[in-house]
Amino acid sequence: MLEKKKQLNSEEKDLINEALQIAGILEGSHNIQRAEAGMTNDMYLFERESGKYLLRIPGKGTEHLVNRQQEAKVYELLKGKEITEEVIYINGKNGIKVTKFLEDSHVCNIKDWDEVEACIKHLRQFHEMDLKIDHEFNIYKKIDEYEAKCKEEINRIEDYQVVRKQIMNLRGIIEHGDKRYCLCHIDPITDNFLIENGNIYLIDWEYAAMCDPLIDIAMFCIYSELNKEETDRIINIYFNGHSNQEERRKVYAYMAASAFLWVLWSEIKNISGNNFEEYKMRQYEIAKEFCQYANR
Repeated sequence: MLEKKKQLNSEEKDLINEALQIAGILEGSHNIQRAEAGMTNDMYLFERESGKYLLRIPGKGTEHLVNRQQEAKVYELLKGKEITEEVIYINGKNGIKVTKFLEDSHVCNIKDWDEVEACIKHLRQFHEMDLKIDHEFNIYKKIDEYEAKCKEEINRIEDYQVVRKQIMNLRGIIEHGDKRYCLCHIDPITDNFLIENGNIYLIDWEYAAMCDPLIDIAMFCIYSELNKEETDRIINIYFNGHSNQEERRKVYAYMAASAFLWVLWSEIKNISGNNFEEYKMRQYEIAKEFCQYANR
């Protein structure tokens, strides 16, 4: 699942020791190695007598993007439901998290449609559990929130205000009709689906909140940068072949708005010293493309 990287430097060692000390498991932890992870956090693989574990330390700029207390509440809600990996420790203040390492697992392969179908059906089953939490994810409020953190930088993006207006105009499509709110993952990317011996685990619930389940379909598609035909295939899998035009348009609208949000997310990461320029522009193109599909 994770690819080992270069040796730790002294700063990392101090940071890891401090995190393991906070988690109460420094003593007895050994063979600590940096691991390849996602775009948000630093991950470290380590061993104890009871097995292998992963330590998550939030990356630069994460404090502007993730509410750690809300995340901790979500993990408490999921505890014992066999939806996600086993969480050994999570800190709602600093975001330090320790989980059991699923050694024989692999992430969902977007090129393997059997795996994709299994993961999308797993996502649907999770939504059908109809779990409730006391905070929500509102895509437009989140756009305003992220935008306020990088106002000067984003205005340098070509046609930004034009595209922003188009995205705002999708609100009518997104909010039209009845919406079934439940706990949603918000970031169900292929890398967050772990498959181990036929079991599927959905991990990394940093952004999870109450929302319309259609947003999770949209997020899955934009991260994988799927075209319209592939997106329609995902929608059909989720709805077991029974989606209607309104549902498809709403997914397209969520894709456009969500991709636009990740443009802002990328800019915040850029400001924090990371380089997400290429990812930002790819998401910007997705936002513009699926805005057009939603309006047809």
